[in-house]
Amino acid sequence: MSDAPVDVESVSKTYGTVQVLAPASVRLSAGQGAAVVGPNGAGKSTLLRLVAGTEKPTSGTVTVLGEPADRARRRRRDEIVRLLGPLPSYPDLTVAEHLRLVEVAWSGRHPGPDVDEALAEATLDRVRDQFPAELSSGETQMFALVATLYRPASLVLLDEPEQRLDARWREVARHLVVRALDQGRTVLAATHDPGLRDVLADRGPVVELAEPTR
Repeated sequence: MSDAPVDVESVSKTYGTVQVLAPASVRLSAGQGAAVVGPNGAGKSTLLRLVAGTEKPTSGTVTVLGEPADRARRRRRDEIVRLLGPLPSYPDLTVAEHLRLVEVAWSGRHPGPDVDEALAEATLDRVRDQFPAELSSGETQMFALVATLYRPASLVLLDEPEQRLDARWREVARHLVVRALDQGRTVLAATHDPGLRDVLADRGPVVELAEPTR
């Protein structure tokens, strides 16, 4: 069995008679990045869920950190972090307190930066003491990305992290992804952002998905 962080071999997904992901493959070594691109309906989110182990493939194999993806989700969960939808949050914890909670939970293993520096880099320092429900849509998305990357997991899965971000914040998001790669983390991201695609293409493959035949 492959010991690569991500090893997807000819994986597809079908619901009933509808194929939502045509066969796709990707293999990533530690520290590599990959962009998953294609039109809406091509199965980008489905591929990420298969790697996350929250769904099982109809055909093909998905190996994550040396184990089948569904088993890795349970046994290696501290090494995998994902942003595949809205970020779960506590309504009565501030933005800064959410990051502090991660920092405390990973005490002794968190590589930094500290909470204030992380928020400043994401230009969220002005909302550090606000609650999640008080954020704008762009602030909410950037907070979700920062909180996700603040966990020091070795494998990062992102589903369109650029959504609802303006041009300025998309550039910030790319910077945060590059730093994760520079830390030796593996990043697999579905994206429509050409800039993020280029950043990831510098560090690994581009997985181009075609819309399956219905």
